[in-house]
Amino acid sequence: MTSLITASAFIPLVLQSNSGLRIEVLPFGATISSIQFEGQELTLRHARYTDYQQNCGYLGATIGRYANRIAYGKLYFGDRWVVLNTAAYKHCLHGGHGFSHKCWQVLHHQVDEVELLLHSPDGDNGFPGDLSVWQTIRLTDHELKISFRATTQSSTLVSLTNHCYFNLDGSQDISRHLLQIHAEQFLPVTSDLIPTGERREVAGSAFDFRQPSLIADKLSLPDPQLIQAGGFDHCFIFENQVDELRQMATLSSSLSNISLTVSSTMPGLQFYAGQALSAPFRPRQALCLEAQYWPDSPNQKNFPSTLLLNDQIYQHQIVYAFSKFQGGKST
Repeated sequence: MTSLITASAFIPLVLQSNSGLRIEVLPFGATISSIQFEGQELTLRHARYTDYQQNCGYLGATIGRYANRIAYGKLYFGDRWVVLNTAAYKHCLHGGHGFSHKCWQVLHHQVDEVELLLHSPDGDNGFPGDLSVWQTIRLTDHELKISFRATTQSSTLVSLTNHCYFNLDGSQDISRHLLQIHAEQFLPVTSDLIPTGERREVAGSAFDFRQPSLIADKLSLPDPQLIQAGGFDHCFIFENQVDELRQMATLSSSLSNISLTVSSTMPGLQFYAGQALSAPFRPRQALCLEAQYWPDSPNQKNFPSTLLLNDQIYQHQIVYAFSKFQGGKST
């Protein structure tokens, strides 16, 4: 049974490329516990591998069965209301006690690739229908490619993502990083971080990252959405390009001269600025760029559907591409 936790779940599987990219993957949570590029650690990580068994911040973990929030842990599915595991929170976050806290089966591991498998039974954390998920993590030169494939024998809801926290220079605060997000709209949220249903233009707001912007400058703006969330924790939307691999965002640091470009086939990108990080970490010590379906989609009829039927295959990809730059030029 893949969810059985053993000591081997916390032994890292190391992948390396010929271009200076090295990562570690834990079978527990299918967690990317480290990303190093040319010797620079780029992700927030726990001090010990066994600390990932708690992992309240979901550092590097695979998120499922449903990434982000589902309001009040309830949804209407078929002809009935379904109650989900909220893990003692008001809303269902990241699937309850979800895929991030289960032991995945390692199908194969080689120098530049690992494939993992997880079976989630009908009723797991309250979600209807079974789900089998295959995840391949592969390095090609300077890119880390995450490929998801999932099937069900009945019907279910699914939205998967990776939850790495990025800090490209090892500083104590990511506010001096530059960020560009190629989105025209974002989803405003309530004080509980549930989408209101509105799709709002980024133009003229703190959410306009269409040009590379210093995160500190955006955080300083008196935007009501930033004030109630304590910072950025919002989904930027790409609904007209679903299933096409395209660039979503680029993050860069002038201290390390490293840039990260996030590409995906997903219809949304959650930018979380890390304001709720707590000890042993610091608020805003790292940020997340989570390619995913939109939060609370099962309860928002005008959002992209996350329904998976038994004759369908869920297939999505996330690509993290790293490069060095000097004088504004990447290498």
